[in-house]
Amino acid sequence: MTADDRPREAAPVAEDIELGELLRRLWRGKRLIAGCALGLAAATAGLAFWMTPVYRASVVIVASNSGRTNTPTGAASSLLSLASMAGVDLPNAAGSQVQEALAVLRGREFGEGFIIEQRLLPEFYPKLWDTARNAWKDSVAEPPTLSAAFRRFNLIRTVDENKKTGLVTVQIDWKDPAKAAAWANECISRLNEVMRRRAIERTDGYLEYLHKEFESTSAMETRTAISRLIEAQINERMLANVTKEYVFRVVDRALVPDVRDPVRPQKLLMILEGTAAGFVLGVLAVLIVGAAKENRARSRARE
Repeated sequence: MTADDRPREAAPVAEDIELGELLRRLWRGKRLIAGCALGLAAATAGLAFWMTPVYRASVVIVASNSGRTNTPTGAASSLLSLASMAGVDLPNAAGSQVQEALAVLRGREFGEGFIIEQRLLPEFYPKLWDTARNAWKDSVAEPPTLSAAFRRFNLIRTVDENKKTGLVTVQIDWKDPAKAAAWANECISRLNEVMRRRAIERTDGYLEYLHKEFESTSAMETRTAISRLIEAQINERMLANVTKEYVFRVVDRALVPDVRDPVRPQKLLMILEGTAAGFVLGVLAVLIVGAAKENRARSRARE
Protein backbone atom coordinates (compact mmCIF):
# COMPACT_ATOMS: atom_id res chain seq x y z
CA MET A 1 0.00 0.00 0.00
CA THR A 2 1.42 3.33 -1.00
CA ALA A 3 1.18 6.61 0.85
CA ASP A 4 -1.21 7.92 -1.85
CA ASP A 5 -3.72 5.15 -1.14
CA ARG A 6 -4.04 5.76 2.61
CA PRO A 7 -6.06 9.04 2.49
CA ARG A 8 -8.52 7.51 0.04
CA GLU A 9 -9.26 4.59 2.40
CA ALA A 10 -9.44 6.78 5.49
CA ALA A 11 -12.01 9.16 3.99
CA PRO A 12 -15.01 6.74 4.13
CA VAL A 13 -14.13 5.87 7.73
CA ALA A 14 -14.16 9.57 8.65
CA GLU A 15 -17.46 10.05 6.87
CA ASP A 16 -18.99 7.10 8.76
CA ILE A 17 -17.79 8.59 12.04
CA GLU A 18 -19.29 12.00 11.22
CA LEU A 19 -22.62 10.45 10.12
CA GLY A 20 -22.76 8.33 13.24
CA GLU A 21 -22.05 11.33 15.44
CA LEU A 22 -24.75 13.31 13.63
CA LEU A 23 -27.32 10.54 14.21
CA ARG A 24 -26.36 10.24 17.87
CA ARG A 25 -26.68 13.99 18.29
CA LEU A 26 -30.15 13.95 16.74
CA TRP A 27 -31.16 11.04 18.95
CA ARG A 28 -30.03 12.88 22.05
CA GLY A 29 -32.10 15.87 20.94
CA LYS A 30 -35.18 13.80 20.08
CA ARG A 31 -37.25 15.51 22.76
CA LEU A 32 -36.51 18.95 21.33
CA ILE A 33 -37.32 17.72 17.83
CA ALA A 34 -40.55 16.10 18.97
CA GLY A 35 -41.48 19.20 20.94
CA CYS A 36 -40.96 21.47 17.94
CA ALA A 37 -42.95 19.14 15.67
CA LEU A 38 -45.85 18.81 18.10
CA GLY A 39 -45.82 22.48 18.99
CA LEU A 40 -45.96 23.68 15.40
CA ALA A 41 -48.55 21.02 14.56
CA ALA A 42 -50.73 22.29 17.41
CA ALA A 43 -50.25 25.90 16.27
CA THR A 44 -51.23 25.15 12.68
CA ALA A 45 -54.18 23.06 13.87
CA GLY A 46 -55.41 25.97 15.96
CA LEU A 47 -54.95 28.33 13.02
CA ALA A 48 -56.78 25.94 10.68
CA PHE A 49 -59.79 25.69 12.99
CA TRP A 50 -59.75 29.44 13.68
CA MET A 51 -59.72 30.49 9.99
CA THR A 52 -63.05 31.23 8.33
CA PRO A 53 -63.86 28.48 5.80
CA VAL A 54 -63.93 29.56 2.16
CA TYR A 55 -66.05 27.70 -0.39
CA ARG A 56 -65.68 27.50 -4.16
CA ALA A 57 -68.56 27.60 -6.62
CA SER A 58 -67.83 26.96 -10.31
CA VAL A 59 -69.91 27.49 -13.43
CA VAL A 60 -68.76 25.94 -16.73
CA ILE A 61 -69.72 27.69 -19.97
CA VAL A 62 -69.04 27.30 -23.68
CA ALA A 63 -69.39 29.63 -26.64
CA SER A 64 -72.96 29.79 -27.94
CA ASN A 65 -73.57 29.34 -31.67
CA SER A 66 -76.10 32.16 -31.60
CA GLY A 67 -73.52 34.84 -30.96
CA ARG A 68 -72.93 35.55 -34.66
CA THR A 69 -74.92 34.85 -37.78
CA ASN A 70 -73.32 33.47 -40.95
CA THR A 71 -72.48 36.06 -43.55
CA PRO A 72 -74.05 35.45 -46.95
CA THR A 73 -71.80 34.88 -49.96
CA GLY A 74 -72.02 36.33 -53.45
CA ALA A 75 -71.15 39.69 -54.97
CA ALA A 76 -67.94 39.21 -53.04
CA SER A 77 -65.85 42.17 -54.10
CA SER A 78 -68.47 44.87 -53.70
CA LEU A 79 -69.78 43.26 -50.50
CA LEU A 80 -66.37 43.21 -48.87
CA SER A 81 -65.53 46.77 -49.87
CA LEU A 82 -68.88 48.10 -48.69
CA ALA A 83 -68.71 46.17 -45.42
CA SER A 84 -65.24 47.54 -44.82
CA MET A 85 -66.56 51.08 -45.33
CA ALA A 86 -69.47 50.37 -42.99
CA GLY A 87 -67.28 48.80 -40.34
CA VAL A 88 -69.24 45.54 -40.50
CA ASP A 89 -67.32 42.37 -39.55
CA LEU A 90 -68.19 40.02 -42.39
CA PRO A 91 -66.36 36.81 -41.46
CA ASN A 92 -67.85 34.54 -38.80
CA ALA A 93 -66.42 36.25 -35.75
CA ALA A 94 -67.60 33.87 -33.03
CA GLY A 95 -64.04 33.37 -31.78
CA SER A 96 -63.29 37.08 -31.55
CA GLN A 97 -66.65 37.70 -29.89
CA VAL A 98 -65.84 35.11 -27.22
CA GLN A 99 -62.52 36.81 -26.53
CA GLU A 100 -64.30 40.16 -26.35
CA ALA A 101 -66.80 38.73 -23.87
CA LEU A 102 -64.02 37.28 -21.71
CA ALA A 103 -62.25 40.64 -21.75
CA VAL A 104 -65.49 42.28 -20.66
CA LEU A 105 -65.91 39.70 -17.88
CA ARG A 106 -62.43 40.43 -16.55
CA GLY A 107 -62.76 44.19 -17.02
CA ARG A 108 -63.23 46.82 -14.37
CA GLU A 109 -66.39 48.30 -15.89
CA PHE A 110 -68.20 44.97 -15.75
CA GLY A 111 -66.82 44.19 -12.28
CA GLU A 112 -67.87 47.48 -10.74
CA GLY A 113 -71.31 47.21 -12.33
CA PHE A 114 -71.68 43.73 -10.89
CA ILE A 115 -70.60 44.96 -7.45
CA ILE A 116 -73.25 47.71 -7.55
CA GLU A 117 -76.05 45.42 -8.77
CA GLN A 118 -75.30 42.70 -6.22
CA ARG A 119 -74.58 45.16 -3.39
CA LEU A 120 -71.23 43.58 -2.64
CA LEU A 121 -69.63 46.51 -0.80
CA PRO A 122 -71.26 45.55 2.54
CA GLU A 123 -70.29 41.92 1.87
CA PHE A 124 -66.66 42.82 1.31
CA TYR A 125 -66.43 45.22 4.27
CA PRO A 126 -68.92 43.94 6.88
CA LYS A 127 -67.09 45.51 9.83
CA LEU A 128 -67.57 48.97 8.32
CA TRP A 129 -71.24 48.50 7.46
CA ASP A 130 -74.15 49.33 9.75
CA THR A 131 -76.81 46.75 8.91
CA ALA A 132 -79.52 48.45 10.96
CA ARG A 133 -79.11 51.79 9.18
CA ASN A 134 -78.19 50.22 5.85
CA ALA A 135 -75.26 52.63 5.58
CA TRP A 136 -71.62 52.97 6.46
CA LYS A 137 -70.88 53.39 10.15
CA ASP A 138 -70.41 56.94 11.42
CA SER A 139 -66.84 56.10 12.43
CA VAL A 140 -65.92 55.42 8.78
CA ALA A 141 -64.37 58.64 7.54
CA GLU A 142 -63.69 57.38 4.01
CA PRO A 143 -65.92 54.53 2.81
CA PRO A 144 -64.29 51.91 0.56
CA THR A 145 -64.37 52.84 -3.11
CA LEU A 146 -65.60 50.79 -6.04
CA SER A 147 -62.02 50.57 -7.26
CA ALA A 148 -60.93 48.93 -3.99
CA ALA A 149 -63.94 46.62 -4.09
CA PHE A 150 -63.08 45.61 -7.66
CA ARG A 151 -59.57 44.61 -6.57
CA ARG A 152 -61.16 42.51 -3.83
CA PHE A 153 -63.57 41.01 -6.35
CA ASN A 154 -60.66 40.02 -8.59
CA LEU A 155 -59.20 38.04 -5.69
CA ILE A 156 -62.31 35.92 -5.19
CA ARG A 157 -63.21 35.44 -8.89
CA THR A 158 -61.14 33.51 -11.39
CA VAL A 159 -61.73 32.88 -15.10
CA ASP A 160 -60.05 29.83 -16.62
CA GLU A 161 -60.26 29.23 -20.37
CA ASN A 162 -59.37 25.83 -21.85
CA LYS A 163 -58.07 26.54 -25.35
CA LYS A 164 -58.38 22.90 -26.44
CA THR A 165 -61.98 22.24 -25.43
CA GLY A 166 -63.30 25.81 -25.59
CA LEU A 167 -64.77 25.43 -22.10
CA VAL A 168 -64.55 28.37 -19.71
CA THR A 169 -64.76 27.93 -15.95
CA VAL A 170 -65.72 30.87 -13.75
CA GLN A 171 -65.06 30.35 -10.05
CA ILE A 172 -66.11 32.33 -6.99
CA ASP A 173 -64.43 31.73 -3.63
CA TRP A 174 -66.43 33.05 -0.70
CA LYS A 175 -67.23 32.30 2.94
CA ASP A 176 -70.95 31.88 2.21
CA PRO A 177 -71.42 28.87 -0.11
CA ALA A 178 -74.91 29.92 -1.25
CA LYS A 179 -73.74 33.41 -2.20
CA ALA A 180 -70.69 32.01 -3.99
CA ALA A 181 -72.92 29.90 -6.24
CA ALA A 182 -75.42 32.73 -6.80
CA TRP A 183 -72.69 35.21 -7.76
CA ALA A 184 -71.02 32.77 -10.15
CA ASN A 185 -74.29 32.10 -12.01
CA GLU A 186 -75.24 35.77 -12.01
CA CYS A 187 -71.86 36.72 -13.51
CA ILE A 188 -72.67 34.70 -16.62
CA SER A 189 -76.25 35.96 -16.85
CA ARG A 190 -75.11 39.56 -16.62
CA LEU A 191 -72.29 38.99 -19.12
CA ASN A 192 -74.70 37.60 -21.72
CA GLU A 193 -77.04 40.55 -21.10
CA VAL A 194 -74.22 43.06 -21.56
CA MET A 195 -73.11 41.40 -24.78
CA ARG A 196 -76.73 41.27 -26.05
CA ARG A 197 -77.12 45.01 -25.51
CA ARG A 198 -73.84 45.71 -27.26
CA ALA A 199 -74.88 43.56 -30.24
CA ILE A 200 -78.24 45.34 -30.53
CA GLU A 201 -76.60 48.77 -30.41
CA ARG A 202 -74.00 47.69 -32.96
CA THR A 203 -76.49 46.24 -35.42
CA ASP A 204 -78.76 49.28 -35.08
CA GLY A 205 -75.82 51.47 -36.07
CA TYR A 206 -74.94 49.21 -38.99
CA LEU A 207 -78.53 49.10 -40.24
CA GLU A 208 -78.87 52.87 -40.12
CA TYR A 209 -75.73 53.24 -42.22
CA LEU A 210 -76.69 50.45 -44.65
CA HIS A 211 -80.16 51.89 -45.27
CA LYS A 212 -78.60 55.25 -46.15
CA GLU A 213 -76.16 53.55 -48.53
CA PHE A 214 -78.99 51.57 -50.11
CA GLU A 215 -80.99 54.73 -50.81
CA SER A 216 -78.00 56.60 -52.19
CA THR A 217 -76.92 54.05 -54.80
CA SER A 218 -78.59 52.95 -58.01
CA ALA A 219 -76.18 50.12 -59.00
CA MET A 220 -78.07 46.83 -58.80
CA GLU A 221 -75.04 44.79 -57.78
CA THR A 222 -74.27 47.14 -54.90
CA ARG A 223 -77.93 47.30 -53.82
CA THR A 224 -78.03 43.48 -53.81
CA ALA A 225 -74.91 43.35 -51.68
CA ILE A 226 -76.33 45.92 -49.27
CA SER A 227 -79.61 44.00 -49.07
CA ARG A 228 -77.74 40.88 -48.02
CA LEU A 229 -75.81 42.82 -45.41
CA ILE A 230 -79.07 44.30 -44.09
CA GLU A 231 -80.60 40.84 -43.89
CA ALA A 232 -77.59 39.50 -41.97
CA GLN A 233 -77.70 42.38 -39.49
CA ILE A 234 -81.46 42.01 -38.98
CA ASN A 235 -80.96 38.32 -38.22
CA GLU A 236 -78.22 39.11 -35.74
CA ARG A 237 -80.34 41.75 -34.02
CA MET A 238 -83.24 39.30 -33.82
CA LEU A 239 -81.03 36.66 -32.21
CA ALA A 240 -79.67 39.21 -29.75
CA ASN A 241 -83.21 40.21 -28.79
CA VAL A 242 -84.56 36.71 -28.21
CA THR A 243 -81.50 34.71 -27.04
CA LYS A 244 -80.63 34.97 -23.36
CA GLU A 245 -77.49 32.83 -23.68
CA TYR A 246 -76.21 35.07 -26.45
CA VAL A 247 -72.43 34.56 -26.22
CA PHE A 248 -72.04 31.80 -23.63
CA ARG A 249 -74.17 28.75 -23.00
CA VAL A 250 -74.09 27.26 -19.51
CA VAL A 251 -72.85 23.69 -19.53
CA ASP A 252 -72.80 23.18 -15.76
CA ARG A 253 -74.42 25.69 -13.42
CA ALA A 254 -72.74 26.56 -10.14
CA LEU A 255 -74.28 24.60 -7.27
CA VAL A 256 -74.03 25.42 -3.59
CA PRO A 257 -70.83 23.81 -2.26
CA ASP A 258 -70.96 21.30 0.58
CA VAL A 259 -70.34 23.08 3.89
CA ARG A 260 -68.12 20.16 4.89
CA ASP A 261 -65.85 20.66 1.90
CA PRO A 262 -64.27 24.13 1.98
CA VAL A 263 -61.58 24.97 -0.54
CA ARG A 264 -59.55 26.40 2.33
CA PRO A 265 -58.31 25.92 4.90
CA GLN A 266 -57.33 22.31 4.20
CA LYS A 267 -57.04 21.41 7.87
CA LEU A 268 -55.34 18.01 7.56
CA LEU A 269 -52.85 19.33 5.02
CA MET A 270 -52.05 22.35 7.20
CA ILE A 271 -51.45 20.10 10.24
CA LEU A 272 -49.17 17.78 8.23
CA GLU A 273 -47.23 20.72 6.85
CA GLY A 274 -46.94 22.21 10.33
CA THR A 275 -45.65 18.91 11.71
CA ALA A 276 -43.07 18.61 8.93
CA ALA A 277 -41.96 22.22 9.39
CA GLY A 278 -41.68 21.66 13.16
CA PHE A 279 -39.59 18.53 12.62
CA VAL A 280 -37.18 20.41 10.34
CA LEU A 281 -37.03 23.29 12.79
CA GLY A 282 -36.29 20.87 15.64
CA VAL A 283 -33.48 19.19 13.69
CA LEU A 284 -31.93 22.56 12.89
CA ALA A 285 -32.19 23.61 16.53
CA VAL A 286 -30.47 20.42 17.71
CA LEU A 287 -27.67 20.84 15.19
CA ILE A 288 -27.17 24.51 16.01
CA VAL A 289 -27.13 23.86 19.78
CA GLY A 290 -24.72 20.96 19.31
CA ALA A 291 -22.39 23.03 17.15
CA ALA A 292 -22.43 25.83 19.70
CA LYS A 293 -21.50 23.40 22.50
CA GLU A 294 -18.64 22.01 20.45
CA ASN A 295 -17.28 25.48 19.79
CA ARG A 296 -17.41 26.35 23.47
CA ALA A 297 -15.65 23.08 24.36
CA ARG A 298 -12.89 23.72 21.82
CA SER A 299 -12.42 27.25 23.12
CA ARG A 300 -12.01 25.97 26.69
CA ALA A 301 -9.57 23.29 25.56
CA ARG A 302 -7.37 25.89 23.86
CA GLU A 303 -7.37 28.00 26.98
